[in-house]
Amino acid sequence: MNSKVKNKVLWIEKNKAEIREYPMPKPLPGWVLIKVMIAPICIEHRVFETGFIEWHEDNDMLGHEGVGEICELGEGVTDFALTDRVIIYQGVACGYCWVCENGLGSTHCMNLKGYKEMAELYGSHSGIGGYSQYRLAPVNMLQRIPDEMSYKHASAANCLIGCTYTGIKEQNISSEHYCLVSGIGFIGHATIVNLKHRGAKVIALGRNKQRMEFAKQMGADFIINPDDDNWLEQVKALTPQSRGVDFSFECSGYPYYQRKCLDALRHYGTMTLLGYAAHEKDLKLELNTEWDLCWGHKQITASFDVAFKDRLSLVEMLLEKPVQEKVDEMVTHQFPMSKAEEAFDLLINHKGCGCKVHLLPQE
Repeated sequence: MNSKVKNKVLWIEKNKAEIREYPMPKPLPGWVLIKVMIAPICIEHRVFETGFIEWHEDNDMLGHEGVGEICELGEGVTDFALTDRVIIYQGVACGYCWVCENGLGSTHCMNLKGYKEMAELYGSHSGIGGYSQYRLAPVNMLQRIPDEMSYKHASAANCLIGCTYTGIKEQNISSEHYCLVSGIGFIGHATIVNLKHRGAKVIALGRNKQRMEFAKQMGADFIINPDDDNWLEQVKALTPQSRGVDFSFECSGYPYYQRKCLDALRHYGTMTLLGYAAHEKDLKLELNTEWDLCWGHKQITASFDVAFKDRLSLVEMLLEKPVQEKVDEMVTHQFPMSKAEEAFDLLINHKGCGCKVHLLPQE
């Protein structure tokens, strides 16, 4: 890579997003430099709206999803080649702790490095976050994109389809199961897609009419308003023997919905927490462990990303045409990275936005 070429990086603060130029980074041993083709927006529009940075650690290290093409190899890299198209998974996992050795979620690595540690390692913020024309990544956080798969569909492997994939796969869900989904934003919609891919019967719980209509579009079999006085009776009436749902998936992080997901479970049912509200620090779900859990033998678990061992089957799922059609419906807009303010404004004000918005760093 020509050292005179600058790396364009997106700086985001409250009510401001601008392109800044940085020196082109050079990959260290075991790392590569990637020309980023798509950088999806996950939670970064909240920085533009409020100025609050949840866990990226600085205004020019934002963006944790992405797909692109390898353009430079660090020393010792043999598993990938120049021009390989790759998915970039979030975080920097060590590769040797108990979590990594067992092929579990990279963001649960016991020695996980954040963006601040990456910046300290390289002595620069250039290419640390996903909102860069050129981005650095260690090879264990990459997956090769099949030739027949587009960048758009591959980008769903992170926080669109991928972030809910392992949490659902772990429950061994089939067509026999009834599932409740709450928190119907893009994570809730993706949860519905994952559940319908496994044949489950899906009940979506929410009150936003636009999002609930989109939930139907994603495959939800039933829609119930949690504000109805008899919402629980409605849910149970849809299940065999009015016993309640087999599994519930809460995607908002709010106790209001967590409580409802727990109450809707049948005995021996499981609630999986797939969403969180990091900008709300004092949210607490009140539990009586005896009555809420023990008497019904109910379980609560949580999941955050796709496990190492699930990456291959996730990509295989994303190769299926019905799933690709859902991804096409969920990705409603694409913007050049230089027009990030318009993209953030769209998400903040919900101006016709269905689900997911992409930034294009090369435009």
